Amino acid sequence: MKEKELFIPYMPEVDVRPKLGGIFDRARAVAGETSIDEKGREYHQVIIVTPGRLLIGKECPLAEDLPVEQLAILGELVAPNPKVNIAVIAYTYLDALKTDMRRAIPFFDFLLGFGALGHRVWVFEGHSSAIAAGCRDADLLLVDQAIAAIVDVDNPEWRMQAKVVMRGDTVKIIARQK
Repeated sequence: MKEKELFIPYMPEVDVRPKLGGIFDRARAVAGETSIDEKGREYHQVIIVTPGRLLIGKECPLAEDLPVEQLAILGELVAPNPKVNIAVIAYTYLDALKTDMRRAIPFFDFLLGFGALGHRVWVFEGHSSAIAAGCRDADLLLVDQAIAAIVDVDNPEWRMQAKVVMRGDTVKIIARQK
């Protein structure tokens, strides 16, 4: 696949597993964990559940290292308190993520920022077999605009399948920069 084609979002083939809920339970749990460096600073991470059902953790920066302007923007999008669970549906094709994560998920820095503020953030592709497991316990569901039509986010049945397992009921479509 040519690099240009690599970043055109589509629904990749996914591993449909009978115990998918356990994989997402683990993703949520790990998204809530912190790692501590040698100076005692706590780092959060954003967890990506790949179509092959691997978990990829990306360490977030420290909130104290984020510019004040960025903190203000993040706070306008998602209040810093209380801490919330954020499920994200985005383009998670593994080859695209490995080549350039920010081209695959153009708003990934925002997700890292939300994680830096202490929110739990996990990302998945939005396949119909994973909606219930992937959205479970989310206070907020963010959907990449490029994936929204692919997963049929405007379909009332799709929204109900997501919302019935969420703690909150907010679904936001995230526009991509042209």
